[in-house]
Order: sequence, then structure tokens, then C-alpha cells
Amino acid sequence: MRRPMLALIALAISLFGTQCWASTCSPGGEGASCTNTFSPTDTTGTYDFSGSGDGVLIVRFVTVLTTFTLTVTINHTIDPFDPNEFPAGTVAVTYCNGNKDQYDFTGNAGGPNGVPVKNIDYKGLINLELSYSTCQRVHTPAFAHAPGDTTTFTEDILTSYFEPVSDPTMDGSTPGLSSVAAADEPLTDNGNDTLCSLTLTPTNNSSGQKSEIEAALKIVSGSDCSLPGLRDKTARLSVSTGSGGNFSFPALKNVEGNKFHWDNKNGLNEYDISTDGLVSGQTYTVTVFSSKVSPQSRTFVAP
Repeated sequence: MRRPMLALIALAISLFGTQCWASTCSPGGEGASCTNTFSPTDTTGTYDFSGSGDGVLIVRFVTVLTTFTLTVTINHTIDPFDPNEFPAGTVAVTYCNGNKDQYDFTGNAGGPNGVPVKNIDYKGLINLELSYSTCQRVHTPAFAHAPGDTTTFTEDILTSYFEPVSDPTMDGSTPGLSSVAAADEPLTDNGNDTLCSLTLTPTNNSSGQKSEIEAALKIVSGSDCSLPGLRDKTARLSVSTGSGGNFSFPALKNVEGNKFHWDNKNGLNEYDISTDGLVSGQTYTVTVFSSKVSPQSRTFVAP
């Protein structure tokens, strides 16, 4: 039901791989693994498991110092979630093929399970981008990570999230590589909160300053949207653009990070999106995710 987007990703890899990705592996068969080689000139690897419905994982290093191989293996036995980090009821997302997938890393370098070592094999953070097909409604998305050689997911590295009509994509950064999985956390308050509105409004700043897009989010307890809005300290926002092989999460130049501020007078959670660095005339998607309501998306055209 939700394969079209991943099909486009796979097509984009085949057509534009030398431009967008340094290396790509695409194994066939269920439960397969695949390997990419990284070097100072090849800093990005794409692991395309979409042929079996197990998603596409992209690994990006800022700087690679040595040459090493990195293998990703699909594992359907999911590590447990640390209750100190993930709420009770957190599960791995079930894909449209019926699988729950964990992505395990191995290699030929000197770290745990042969993964590369920071400041020896590479510098900076490692960016991970995971796209997958799911036929279920995600409540609160999380990008679960089991750091080091642990076999428990102890941290959520999610920084950006995009959930269109079809396949979601999540983005996260980590200082070291180890097992990751797309996770779904239950909503708080038994899911009784309601998202009444999510609006995007252009705002004009004084001369010489970039305009902004104000995102306003109203959530109420229960289903009566005439009630005063609730403050949501867990609400986060990400901006994305493009699709398939040209998909990206542009960096926002916002002092707020990706958290909302509270407008007590109007009962709204607000976020001022800086358009500085965005391409004029290009369409962007804003996705809001929270522990109170399921992800919601709206679009705007950069002024």
C-alpha cells in the first residue's frame, strides 16, 4: 500500500547515485545484509533494503580519515527499550511487509563489532536517515539507538521527521555507530488530547531581515476544540523538502532549536520558522510531532 515512495527512492539511487551518494548497496532477499566502503572521498553510503520492504538507510560522515567497510544487517529480533528513556508500551514500527526491523552495524575497523572509531577513522557526528513503509499510524516517532556494544536501546536520536501520505523518513545524529530502529511511543494521557489546528502564517519583519513562517499549534484535552489550548512542551518541528533521492531536511537558523514557545493569551504553541537559507519559491513541508498527538504536516512556499 505504501511502496511508491520507496520505489522512487530506489529509482533515484540508480539514476543519481554518483551525484547524491558516494556508494550504494542493494541486496536481494529477506534478511540480507550489504556492505559499503567509506574513505576520505566516499563519506556517504546508502543501504537499500526496499526490494524486500525493509527500508532505506543512509549513513553520512562529516569527515572520514581512513578507509573501512561498514555492513548493515537486518535483524527482526528487536533489542529491549530502556524504560528510563522510552515510555512503557514503546515498540518497533511494523513495516508494511509485516517485519519489525533493527539495523545492526559491523565492519573491519577497530570499534565494537568492527565499526569505525571516532577521531581515528572519522571526525564529527554521524548522520543517519531512515525511510520505510508502514501501514500503521505512528503515535510518537522515535529513532532508537543502542550506543556502544550494548544490546538495549537507551537513547532516542531523532532530530527530524517527515510523514507524508506514503513512507515516513526520520533523521538523527550520533557520535558512534550501533544498532538503530524506528520506534513508536504511545501517546500520553491515553491519547485523549486532540489537535484542533496547525496553521502556517507568513510574517513580515523589518527591512533587511528575512521573513518568517509562524507555526501555530492548538491542542485541547478531550475533543472540544472550543476549550482553552494546552501547552505542549514535547512538541517538536522539522522542515523538509523534495522527495525520493532529492529529499532533505534543511538546517533551520532558529534560536529556538526545534521546540515551540507558549502563547498564553491565545492558548497556542508557536514556532517562528526562519526562512533564512531556504530557496525562494520552493515548497517545504512542516511536520510537527509530539507525545500528545500523532504527527501532522502542512506545506508552505518559501517567500
